[in-house]
Amino acid sequence: MTNRAAAVLKSRTFPNLKSEVYLYGMHTGVTGKGWLCQRHLHHMMVEVNLVLSGTQTAIMDHASYEQQAGDLLIIPPMKPHRYKSDRQEPLHYFVMHVQVSDTAFMQLMNKCEQLHYPKGDPLNDKLRPIIMQLIEQLQEDDSHSHIALLANALLMMSLLERHMKTQQSDSPHSTEETLPALIAREIEKLVTLRPSDGEGWFETREPLHNWLAQIAEKLLISRRHCYRVFQQAYRMSPRDYLAVLRQQEAMHSLVNSDDSLEQIAYRIGFENVQSFIRQFSKWTSMTPGSFRRSERDSIHYLTPLELKLEH
Repeated sequence: MTNRAAAVLKSRTFPNLKSEVYLYGMHTGVTGKGWLCQRHLHHMMVEVNLVLSGTQTAIMDHASYEQQAGDLLIIPPMKPHRYKSDRQEPLHYFVMHVQVSDTAFMQLMNKCEQLHYPKGDPLNDKLRPIIMQLIEQLQEDDSHSHIALLANALLMMSLLERHMKTQQSDSPHSTEETLPALIAREIEKLVTLRPSDGEGWFETREPLHNWLAQIAEKLLISRRHCYRVFQQAYRMSPRDYLAVLRQQEAMHSLVNSDDSLEQIAYRIGFENVQSFIRQFSKWTSMTPGSFRRSERDSIHYLTPLELKLEH
């Protein structure tokens, strides 16, 4: 035994740690009167939305929030939301989406009740300087450090986690916290079919019949239980979630790919192109072709399913 080993009278071993952080869709924008960001959600990402100047209205469920300059919105995963601005003065905003490979953190965020943190709120006072520093880093073109950006993002999430734990300290602990996420991933698979057999692959796409029962069977639970735990966790039905995903994937594919309407329609589960065109027109008041021409490369707020971290 060496002198060094003999001198160690007591030790404590700590676990090895590994995590991933992903920043998506970071951008600033200036809009005019009549601006509208359509209803959408982010699968396993937290949205950080800061108004730099002007005013916007955020609509979530049956609640709306008037966001003034300096006001901050923290939107948890799986929370449908949309924005609009009807004021004469321009709206200047910053938005980013953060995902960390920490299941406990994401479950904590899913229980988040407070979404709007106006200027002067204690959490806003902590987070806003970090966000402003992050914006400055992003505006340094290619000279910004990825490590510095990620460090600021993780600092924000750490402060947010501490705040959420304080707010939810009395909340009962669920023994089924992972089941809703498993159901969500199975639903997501329904709209992420990709070509595998070359030309004509989409013709073999199975119609979306009895899909919730099939998911429940795969997870060895009843259809009723599958519906209930998902509804309780995310405050939306599995069918509503599928509908939002189909719309998002359609919009994202139209503006960011050259896939045909047939390929997009079959990939997200429509039995024919005509049904897809009718439904898309109801979603956006535009045909898929018109939407593709007018919105090409202009949608920054959708989180593609294929960019999710693996769990």
